[in-house]
Amino acid sequence: MSSQARIDEIVLPVITRWLTHRAVDSALVTVLVLNYLISILGTWSPTFPGFVLSTSILGSYGALFWWLTSKSSMKPWQLVLCIGTISLLTFISGLVLAVDVGFNWLLYLVTVTLYFTHLSLRSALILSPLLYLVAGINMFILGGWHKLFPSWVSLLAGFGFVAIFALSDRLLKQEQKRSQKLFHQLEGSKQELEQAHQQLQAYANEVEELAKARERTRLARDIHDTLGHYLTIISIQLETISKLQERDQARAIVEVEEAKRVAAQCMQEVRHAVAALRPRSTASLNIPEALSQLGNEFRLVTPEIDLTLDLETTLPALSAELQLAFYRAAQEALTNVRKHAQASKVLVRLRYEDEILELVIRDNGQGSLPAPGREQSSGFGLIGLRERIELLGGEVAFGPLEAAGYRVAVQIRVPQTLKAPADLLMQESEA
Repeated sequence: MSSQARIDEIVLPVITRWLTHRAVDSALVTVLVLNYLISILGTWSPTFPGFVLSTSILGSYGALFWWLTSKSSMKPWQLVLCIGTISLLTFISGLVLAVDVGFNWLLYLVTVTLYFTHLSLRSALILSPLLYLVAGINMFILGGWHKLFPSWVSLLAGFGFVAIFALSDRLLKQEQKRSQKLFHQLEGSKQELEQAHQQLQAYANEVEELAKARERTRLARDIHDTLGHYLTIISIQLETISKLQERDQARAIVEVEEAKRVAAQCMQEVRHAVAALRPRSTASLNIPEALSQLGNEFRLVTPEIDLTLDLETTLPALSAELQLAFYRAAQEALTNVRKHAQASKVLVRLRYEDEILELVIRDNGQGSLPAPGREQSSGFGLIGLRERIELLGGEVAFGPLEAAGYRVAVQIRVPQTLKAPADLLMQESEA
């Protein structure tokens, strides 16, 4: 790497940082250099003692300035000592006028700027008028009363300008720090949200796996209970037939017919299990169509039960989650009717009135609850159904009827936010 490239690599970043992030400090350094040149060249024949004294004062001032501006933080006593020494040097610089050195008026402006950039606003507002008074004293020593007033008024404008400039820069830096702090907080919040999203995704995956495992367990239990029960009966009947076929053929024929009936019932149970496994797209169906499809499957599996579907109602816009919950409610209720009710008739009714969506399934069976342990054999048991509906803000009621039969009712409030155009026109005409 060449020496020029090395210099550019080292020097350019420093210059860029001073011109962008430390623009005020860069301006003050420029003013100090100009102040030194003016104090030396501002007189035609500066004496050697004046030259040495002025150079010493400005050198000490520059060293303190560099120390003050280069430190990101300092102790309070260090700040007070540094600012106090700078103020003293500013006052002394006005006294060297007696040795034929030009008036260092720019040094006062630099000191005022340091007041407003490094001290509290209250301290800066107190010290600035005092420094202005010191400048007036120095001017009086230099030229007397006849030169004091015009020069002092001109210096007042300079004091006001640099004070406003320094205060604006201070407020700007405070806003930048506040913006950076807010940005870091937003970055932290973003990371926390991403972590929370990942955790929620992991929890959702775990819940999905648990739901799949629970559904597999339910299906295994249903198939085991159903097929095991019927196959055991058929096995016993076949054993009985083998023993009776020589001694009592008439009874053997009866047992054969009974075995055929049991086998037919077993086939119905298998069909029902397969129908439960068949994938459904309830999200693409509205709830009346989904319930109608469920009713057709029920009639196919249990033709001996007369099913009535009362689904003629005007529905508002329903979410897929709500439609799925009502579909599962009807599925669970019809499953219990088929398995436990011993009914000959069942009614499925869907109604939407007064912003209440209601689904009722009632039968004329024995009206008793499922046997202990059987209610939860379905993945969508009545207790699970109630929990599902309550999560959506609805309620579920189920129980035997007074006369005969069993009733399951699901209700949920669904506001009708959108009205049909015809209804709007009718309201406007009535108004």
